[in-house]
Amino acid sequence: MLVDKIEEIAGILMKYHHFIITSHTNLDGDALGSELALYFMLQQLHKDVIIINQDPIPYIYTFLPGISEIVCYEDLEENYFLNINPDTVLITLDSSNLERIGTISQNIDTVKLIVNIDHHPSNTNFGHLNYIDASSSSVGEIVLQLGQALECKLTEQIATALYTAIITDTGSFRFANTGVKTFYSTFLLVKAGAKPHLIANHIYANQKLSGLKLLSDALQKLQVDPVSKLSWTVVTRDMIERNSAKDEETEGIADKILSIKDIQVSAFFRETSEGKTKISFRSKGEFNVDHFSRIFGGGGHPNAAGCQLEGNINDIVSKVITALKRATLILNKGK
Repeated sequence: MLVDKIEEIAGILMKYHHFIITSHTNLDGDALGSELALYFMLQQLHKDVIIINQDPIPYIYTFLPGISEIVCYEDLEENYFLNINPDTVLITLDSSNLERIGTISQNIDTVKLIVNIDHHPSNTNFGHLNYIDASSSSVGEIVLQLGQALECKLTEQIATALYTAIITDTGSFRFANTGVKTFYSTFLLVKAGAKPHLIANHIYANQKLSGLKLLSDALQKLQVDPVSKLSWTVVTRDMIERNSAKDEETEGIADKILSIKDIQVSAFFRETSEGKTKISFRSKGEFNVDHFSRIFGGGGHPNAAGCQLEGNINDIVSKVITALKRATLILNKGK
């Protein structure tokens, strides 16, 4: 069921006592910041709450208050979900479909309700209750509104978590999803104790040497098509292993190759440890990468989206770039 008012979600959270919070695989700042903020809010209300994620926490987010409270799925006791309280509510944040939360999605038959809170236009409304606000820059913005509806105190811990959520999902306020509501939200967060310079240093000035070497290798493979105004590059498992890097250290490559003058769309292909290919799309013009990525079963936002495909990475690159060139040329001809 679609829910129009955040107060309806607040009412559900007030009604129940036991909660599991989760988000998508390949955790980012919006996922973690929103989870932790909601965790602290529910604690204020004396609820029983736990955060469980499929993937480990990227090191750049280990500064977040409460980060040690997050439980990795593989560390759960056997049959954990069989032994939860029958009135437990699962809250999913920033996940456009149920599969995005990973293996957890296969173990949720014992929860009472699924509350789906998201800002992706491509959300499949998989929850029993779905609050989807595509006008919000981030789930962090939505969780701030939810906290206000719950009449929770906006502490420095919550403010730090939510500022992290917003700054990362807006690309430091550079993306088109940044609006008046975004700046008003961050005004409230800074007023409550969030420290923008410290948060930015943790996220953007904390890169490991292995990540820089991996970026160098990715730029060596960079290709540009000036006709379709498209750039793309690839990171294979061999490149990651050769640089002793982690998958999380590829974050930002799609944005970096979009920054080239006159380029309007970028595609970054990363080979995963499972042998699949994760593709990140970015755009800074009218080209809607959310719509394009849906062709391949993905989704996201108009200027930032992604998908994951199975098969040989070289074949995937060829197929996707061919489709991208065709789509961008059609758009450019229509101007």
